[in-house]
Amino acid sequence: MVSNENAADFSVSPVFQERLTKAFLGDERSKVEIAKDIGISKDVLIRALRVGLIPSTRSMVKIADYLEESVDYLLGFSDVSSQKKTIEGIPFCERLDELKNRANTKYGTIASSIGIYRSQFNSWKNKNIIPSLEICYQLALYFGVSLDYLLARE
Repeated sequence: MVSNENAADFSVSPVFQERLTKAFLGDERSKVEIAKDIGISKDVLIRALRVGLIPSTRSMVKIADYLEESVDYLLGFSDVSSQKKTIEGIPFCERLDELKNRANTKYGTIASSIGIYRSQFNSWKNKNIIPSLEICYQLALYFGVSLDYLLARE
């Protein structure tokens, strides 16, 4: 369970919906074609455009990469649009290790601070899993970095 301190809503976002809609304004292609180009399901794209439903972290990164836009901007955590693209070859867990070492802390300390189980870190590492955007947001706040930096997009 993620701590409610510094909580943000990661289910539906009118800001995300507006910024995504604006990004595809004037695109004559069907939602199916756009989703295929992005590498996500058409349902994910349609729900995001119609109601601002925030997708999984991986889908969010694919959308941001496709648009060459900051995740922080798309989600409304920044009002500054900036071109970002995922840095190839830097897995999430490698970036997380870098931040942990730079902060000279331990996973147990991080976990208790943001309200998750320490075992989740092992799961992410062993299974090459990227946590939910909500947990990523809490990690970014903990380390004082942007979501884009945490997700190896800058």
